[in-house]
Amino acid sequence: MDDRLTRAPVGIVEVGPDGEIEAVNPAGVAILDADRKQLTGQEVADALPRSASATLHEALAADPVVERSIEEYYPAVDRWLAAEVTVVDENTVLYLRDVTERHDSRQTVERLQQRLSRLESIDALVTRVLQQVLDASDRKEVWETVVRRLGTADLYEFVWVGERDPADDCLRVAASAGEAPDVLAAINAELGSSTVLPAQRAVETGSACTVETIPDDQDIPRDLRVAAFSRGLQSAFAVPIASGGTISGVLSVYVGREEGISPQERASLDALGAVAGFAIIAIRQADLLFADTVTELRLAVRDESVPFVAASAAADTSLSLDGAIVGDNDTVVCYLRTGSASDPVTTTLADHPAVSDVRPVGDGDGSALVEVKLSGQSPLGILTDWGATVTDANYTAEAAEVVVELPPEGDVRAVVEAVDEQFADATIRSRTEHTREPETMEAFRQRLGESLTQKQRRVLRTAHLADYFESPRGSTSEEVAEALDISGPTVLYHLRNAQRKLLNAFFDGDDRAAGPNPDT
Repeated sequence: MDDRLTRAPVGIVEVGPDGEIEAVNPAGVAILDADRKQLTGQEVADALPRSASATLHEALAADPVVERSIEEYYPAVDRWLAAEVTVVDENTVLYLRDVTERHDSRQTVERLQQRLSRLESIDALVTRVLQQVLDASDRKEVWETVVRRLGTADLYEFVWVGERDPADDCLRVAASAGEAPDVLAAINAELGSSTVLPAQRAVETGSACTVETIPDDQDIPRDLRVAAFSRGLQSAFAVPIASGGTISGVLSVYVGREEGISPQERASLDALGAVAGFAIIAIRQADLLFADTVTELRLAVRDESVPFVAASAAADTSLSLDGAIVGDNDTVVCYLRTGSASDPVTTTLADHPAVSDVRPVGDGDGSALVEVKLSGQSPLGILTDWGATVTDANYTAEAAEVVVELPPEGDVRAVVEAVDEQFADATIRSRTEHTREPETMEAFRQRLGESLTQKQRRVLRTAHLADYFESPRGSTSEEVAEALDISGPTVLYHLRNAQRKLLNAFFDGDDRAAGPNPDT
């Protein structure tokens, strides 16, 4: 072999007319992972590794030898080789290059592009599902929307949603989609047994559960593993359908792709579970808002960890709830009416670990109003998450007594158990069904109009017509006062009283006194 060919960076194999290897340069020996002496004089068909399709061997075995370029994977040397077959005079020269790194890089880029494309498809799919879920009118429509949209896409082979059966507290399949009846049958069979499926673990822990390889996971019952294997299902992911700590159900998806379910995909499905949980709670609250008949529950919670019970005991006073607003991240802002001055109550609450902020709003004759912000789980937050409306709450040193309204088909047992899971002792003191008498708009306006004095109505209407309530304001309070030929403070006084009456009527609150009325 020519000295220049010997030093060449590519592998060179010279084959004689009889098909025997006459010379191999060092680069060729390294690529073929063989001994030079063993290669020299050996039939080229026996010396070279074979690819799955044996394309290189066919080109060399042809008569005459076929000149061509070939790039294939060779298992014997675990490499991708690019081979160039040329004929020089009567000899065949084979040029070899190891292109494994380039091919791996290309495959990595292709995998990343496929993953990006799949994630874009998943995000688009989840976005469409979210839009439809928020438009759903009842719980069943939420379940059907989720499984239909996910299960009929090419991304998931099988999808099911489970919800708890109030009769026996067991998880039941509420909706499913995908051509896997044997998998569904196995799931139904296991839900009634003592085994714990990924979906059940997700409900119990309140967090997502991932199964990377279903056939190899011994925690999954054998019948389900066999059914999944027969359908080519490789991985599963279960995410709670929850909002504000209240779990309404669970979403489970099964896939057949080897790479399983990526972290980014899990995050999208987590978001879907959260939005679906929010939609369920919103539907419950809407059902209560428009229900003609409601269920009223009077609950007693005997647990010293409830901050208002502890404050009542420490301050030796009773507390009553004027109102509560549920915020994000399990926060609840409460307005409490005390039976004494606010100082002992605020001092006690300020030291409670469940209270993030407390301030006195005002002290009156023998009572005070206190604003308290609770962080984390509280009976009020749990009840609201379950679609209940808190109509009254009183706190003593012994217990908290809370009155709530639920829609007629509300799951009373689940609501009580949800509170009982977080606090020591929650019991039902009374349960009644009562019919609401709907108030017409005309009746509401008449009742509101009768509550306003003539001066309040005149000031309020003038301010409204003068764009006082717009942003930016069309008129100042002084300009409204000038139009009515009264003082600015008098305008603000009447506006505050009129607005208070409007808000009390809207929120159905008590019209608490705000000082002497100059109109009477």
